[in-house]
Amino acid sequence: MYVELGKIVGVWGVKGWIKLHSYTRQRADIGQYETWYLQAPRSKDEPSPISVLNCREQGQGMVAQFDGVNDRDQAQAFNGQRILVKQSDLPPLPDGEYYWQQLIGLTVSNADNTIGTIKSILETGANDVLVCKSINDGEPEILIPYTDEVVLEVDLGQGTMTVDWDPSYLLD
Repeated sequence: MYVELGKIVGVWGVKGWIKLHSYTRQRADIGQYETWYLQAPRSKDEPSPISVLNCREQGQGMVAQFDGVNDRDQAQAFNGQRILVKQSDLPPLPDGEYYWQQLIGLTVSNADNTIGTIKSILETGANDVLVCKSINDGEPEILIPYTDEVVLEVDLGQGTMTVDWDPSYLLD
């Protein structure tokens, strides 16, 4: 299984370097992986491995150099590709911490009801916010703060999250 960590957004210079957008919390963290797996957007093909010789911050962005890519035309061929790594290559997290991709798809419930399914997560600065698709069709998305006070339990094995949160539509 793969995790998307960024995408290639252009070329940089004439020696085959690419510009990329990193999705990692600290953008330079994408550079700690020696092998990336590249895949075209919406492709069902198996991602292709490529060795990363160098990856660094450059101004407000990131640039990288691949093994065997030595000119601008070769680098241009990678434009738009998704940057993936194997999930097994991600560093382990301390107990009680999770990668966002582990939380997407979990069923969220409070003490009384199933609320919905985690669709995405927003980074707001103060705390992350879970964006849940309601179990009731036609209802708006439900936003739940991802804090220790609200999130009571995460069970990845069962695919569930228990929260202390009562969406206003449940109070009708």
